Amino acid sequence: MFNSIKDHATNALQWAAGGSKLTYAAVAIGLIVALILFRIFFKSMAGLFHSIGFSFGAGGNPTVAAEPGLCSSSRMKLLLMAVVPAGTGYAAYVLLPSFFPTVFQ
Repeated sequence: MFNSIKDHATNALQWAAGGSKLTYAAVAIGLIVALILFRIFFKSMAGLFHSIGFSFGAGGNPTVAAEPGLCSSSRMKLLLMAVVPAGTGYAAYVLLPSFFPTVFQ
């Protein structure tokens, strides 16, 4: 089992070492956007868990489910946190060579 974990770690490090400047820049931009959205939406890890609790736990309690926008906004925040950073990273991967051709060609 230890050898399997070691092999997976070695493969992950080799994959990371084989990246280009464009790949690193796109991943960094996606992570920065994710960090900014996390701080705006949740403020801390407790806020993230609170949002997850409201998004999945509001269906059993009719008074909580009746609050306007309480569980739907939590679900929207979680959806945006999953989609926007990945989309930003992909857009950076596609668009950075056209914006900075001398750096990323």
